[in-house]
Amino acid sequence: MTRTLIYVVVAVVTLTLAIWNGMPSAEMNVNVAANVGEKFFPEFTDPTEATGVRVIVFDDETAVIKPFEVSRVGNEWRIPSHYDYPADGAEQLSKTASSLVGVERGAVAGESELDFARLGVVDPLADDKDSLKGRGDRLTLTKGDTALVDLIIGNKVPDKTDQYYVRKPDDKITYITNLKIDLTTKFGDWIEPDLLIIEPASLRELEIHDHSVDVLNGRILAGSDVILTRASDSDPWTMAGLDPAKEELKSSEVNAMVTALDGLKIIGVRPKPEGLRGDLRMTGDVTPSRSTQRELNSRGYYLVPTEDRGLELYSNEGELSALTNSGVKYVLRFGDLFTGDEFDIEVGSAQSEDEEETEEPSKPADESGSKKSRYLFVSVQFDPDAIGAIPTKPVPPAESETEASPEPADGDAAESETETAEITDDKQAAYEAALKQYERDLEEHKKQLEDARKLVDQLNDRFADWYYVIDAASFDRLNKGRADLVEEKAPAEEPAPETSTETKPEMPAPVNSTPVPEETTSTPAPAGTSTKPEMPAPTEATPAPAATTSTPAMPAPATTSTPPPVSTSETTPPAESTSTPAPATTSSQ
Repeated sequence: MTRTLIYVVVAVVTLTLAIWNGMPSAEMNVNVAANVGEKFFPEFTDPTEATGVRVIVFDDETAVIKPFEVSRVGNEWRIPSHYDYPADGAEQLSKTASSLVGVERGAVAGESELDFARLGVVDPLADDKDSLKGRGDRLTLTKGDTALVDLIIGNKVPDKTDQYYVRKPDDKITYITNLKIDLTTKFGDWIEPDLLIIEPASLRELEIHDHSVDVLNGRILAGSDVILTRASDSDPWTMAGLDPAKEELKSSEVNAMVTALDGLKIIGVRPKPEGLRGDLRMTGDVTPSRSTQRELNSRGYYLVPTEDRGLELYSNEGELSALTNSGVKYVLRFGDLFTGDEFDIEVGSAQSEDEEETEEPSKPADESGSKKSRYLFVSVQFDPDAIGAIPTKPVPPAESETEASPEPADGDAAESETETAEITDDKQAAYEAALKQYERDLEEHKKQLEDARKLVDQLNDRFADWYYVIDAASFDRLNKGRADLVEEKAPAEEPAPETSTETKPEMPAPVNSTPVPEETTSTPAPAGTSTKPEMPAPTEATPAPAATTSTPAMPAPATTSTPPPVSTSETTPPAESTSTPAPATTSSQ
């Protein structure tokens, strides 16, 4: 009986354990098989409903959460994760939302939290400090404050294309899901990356100011200035102060600068310090805080006192201005170099307000993923002279032009009046045509001025609240001094000496030498009696033989066998009296 009771108790315990083990728990979903093939978000069918996207990425090496967010506020798209910088988000968000409509649950890959780290689906926003490894990327699509899609995307399934381990943040089950997400978290893909939006052919002037800042004394140390200009896009660039006899401009270097300006891209942004206006000045009523000055100084910018007791921003790496034919002048102030990864470049390292950002030693990109970048302030000015002078209004034909003509004879009066009327009509018609052209030119000039002012205002609004981060290589292509742009002219090659032994031809007679007939007596002719080539010879003169005269159109007088000096016969016209031979007494003088 005792043995039987023991068997019964063991059987009951075993049955109880079996029943308990088969009951559902927080780590097990009894409908796992039923959920396979279902949509994660069956109610999300219209991608145009989405008004925002947020991606949370966790960096395992640095244990830093890196958010990226784009949302529509009113009619504007902004990037809250990047200081609310303006975004071109409509098209990108539509692509991302469309790729997430109808995402289905595939095969089950894990059934509990114990599988999260292995599959890489740990929530990147989790508070657990002990589970830093295996965190995934959390992707959320929103409509206002409502989440339309919220997924944690983990590791890619080995040896599979477009398949990932995925789970919902409030679910313990991890699925294998086919995903073809058209999503980029690269800052430059959500904004207008072209910084200046400039046409290279429109550039007319480049000014390089290579100065530095004396921090201790608060003054600017002037360096060499370079001014490059061209009249049109088809004309070559010229440099002020170039010695054309000894120097020439390196056109390839200037063209490289123009190309670099056109290709200048935004790779990061920073909010402009409070109180700094669009023209990068501070009035005397605004005093920058110590933290503002420290931030600017750490990035290579200094506020220098001006004559009106205000402050103006100067950069320690000089300035470059570019003027277009529409009167828009871009002024670029280059700051210091710094090194960081993509997140550091886009928004800066996470620091307290009292910490200064210091430049770290450069590291090869293949070792740390870091790259060199540089800070840049941009402002815009308007130069109306670049558009050209105001058109000149034509002057109407004066009545005095016809009144001043001489009185015609009585017989020609009618004909003269007709000709005068025709001339007056022609001048009036020409004036009216010129006046219409002037009015068109004036209207076009006014429109160009108005369009240029509007563009300057738009650009200043765009640049007003920001300064930027550019690739360091772009600065290297723009940072050119006079020595980089000018080279010495190569000396002219001297002709090689002739080695031939042939007899050289005799030197031709000088231009001003004229053969003299042998039978005549050499008597110099006076300057006053020199004759023009068209002047016929006097009747008593004996013409010189054609074979001995180098200028056949100019016969010599009989009394003069030696021609006058070339300088006298060519430059001094003869007097009218020279049509007859000069008296003998004159020739002796």
